[in-house]
Amino acid sequence: MRLNPELYSPEKPLVTVVIYNYNYGRYLRECFESVLAQTYENTEICFSDNASTDDSWDIALEYQKKYPDVFFIARNRKNFGSDANLRNCSVNIRGKYFVYLCSDDALKPDFIRMCVEGLEAHPDTAFAMVHRTIIDEHGQHVEEPSFYNQTCKIPGASQAAVYMMAAVNPAISQIMYRGSLVYNKGVIGGLAARWYGTRLMDFNICCEHPIIYIREPLMLHRLHQSNDSAKATENLLEAVCPYILNFQYAEMASAYGHKKVVERLPAATHKIAQLSLRYCLRSLNSGNETTAKRYWHLAAAFDPNVADSTNYRLVSEYWETTDDNKCLILNKLNADEGQLARRHSYDPPADAVSLTFC
Repeated sequence: MRLNPELYSPEKPLVTVVIYNYNYGRYLRECFESVLAQTYENTEICFSDNASTDDSWDIALEYQKKYPDVFFIARNRKNFGSDANLRNCSVNIRGKYFVYLCSDDALKPDFIRMCVEGLEAHPDTAFAMVHRTIIDEHGQHVEEPSFYNQTCKIPGASQAAVYMMAAVNPAISQIMYRGSLVYNKGVIGGLAARWYGTRLMDFNICCEHPIIYIREPLMLHRLHQSNDSAKATENLLEAVCPYILNFQYAEMASAYGHKKVVERLPAATHKIAQLSLRYCLRSLNSGNETTAKRYWHLAAAFDPNVADSTNYRLVSEYWETTDDNKCLILNKLNADEGQLARRHSYDPPADAVSLTFC
């Protein structure tokens, strides 16, 4: 990495990596080092700590002292919430491009280089999205199929239509934004906004601009019990928020005249019902029958027709039977591989253009 970031370099535009943190000191060195190890040479880090009670701030001070021209660091005197923490960083973004990197995630070495290469080659695009590798709290990697089966440039309206049906990028760290096209499009307001506000922003951006998808897994998305995804699951946000988001998406798309996006709302609602069953099964597998039952009820509330599905009927039987039979039913449900997770990649929209990166 270039240790003196250049603000106006025409050959290597500056990239700002925004890292916001609360009590993730155990992951912070890996996060910082992943940015410092980038093969792209003009990068700065804007870090904000939300009054952590662990060693996070000491680690940030250590790195800022070692790389004073690379690191801008700030700390709230008390926990003012995630929005205030993120604003500490956002107001100091100087890069032409920027990334929101969760402090428990990490970037692979070519993340910035490949995203910049794509965005520079296609100046009409608003952001570049990469595939991810899942990493657990012990550092074990779990690979999954890329969402699309090729690297491509996707017209914005077509990507918006896909967002109606699926969360293409579960981690906000998978995206590099072109700053001039996305400033002032964010959403604030607690856990729901922190987890889903960027999805609204991404959808809104796609209503106006094309995007780039890179199928290589260029970032490490950490899943563990103390991160937002675990909280979102427990609070039913994994189903309730996508349901609400789809209506917001339809309203946004209608304002832009994207009729085909709006027409997907009924199918998207049915998909959320199926998603609720998926989280029901995940909760059963983790031994949390209370959360599982809540997701089961949500599935039928979103789309009563889901009650005719085999998996819904199996779960219905689960609540009324003995422990031995519960194990048998759970085995049947788990035999449906597609019920737990996506198992294959999809073709991109028909009007996408295939791209090649070095």
